[in-house]
Amino acid sequence: MTEKKSLIILDDVQNIFITGQLAGQYQTEYQDYKNWFKMIAEVQHQSSLILISQEKCAEMHCLDEELYPIKCLELSGLDDAKILENTGLNDQDNWLKLIELYEGNPTYLKDIASLIKDVFDAEVAEFLAEDSLIITKTMQSQLKQLFTRLSPIEQQIVLQLSKFEKPVSREELKKTLDLSSMEFINGLQSLSKRYLLTKVKTEKILFNLSPIFKQIAIIYLDL
Repeated sequence: MTEKKSLIILDDVQNIFITGQLAGQYQTEYQDYKNWFKMIAEVQHQSSLILISQEKCAEMHCLDEELYPIKCLELSGLDDAKILENTGLNDQDNWLKLIELYEGNPTYLKDIASLIKDVFDAEVAEFLAEDSLIITKTMQSQLKQLFTRLSPIEQQIVLQLSKFEKPVSREELKKTLDLSSMEFINGLQSLSKRYLLTKVKTEKILFNLSPIFKQIAIIYLDL
């Protein structure tokens, strides 16, 4: 990497981290990745490394971007109606509403498009008339896998957040949890590293969950 210019892309990096603990802790057999990522961040070279992950990698996080050429881009959902082209759906005027409902997630939209064709004869307007966020079995399975990756502390925070209808302040949320300050703050940071928290900036920073992920948390609350 120091002699030649290369581009390396690693996908699903979250799979090298330990399930059930705070974000970014490496499984024993993947400790070499930790050293490699650190070396790439600190040693001068002319190559580029792209990591695609549901968890932030601590070794690639840097406060001083002038000293270390490390960038973190949080991918938001797509908001272009063209992503529903060739899906066989009708009511194109309502496609953007459907995209917004499922946060522009291509995987969720593909699954929900199949459901709309099967149950609503491809009529998007009729599906939206249900006025409900429908979580398919496939989506439930994916979201449950995401939930089970969380540490017990994170799960407590997520389940409590799912009880609030509106975004909540850090202080108000903490009052409802039987966690120490250290557990609570570390849990919030870990959820942020997993891109599961939505922050709303008002006079105070408010926290919320994605509506889709909140639905799976509600299912766990009902068990």
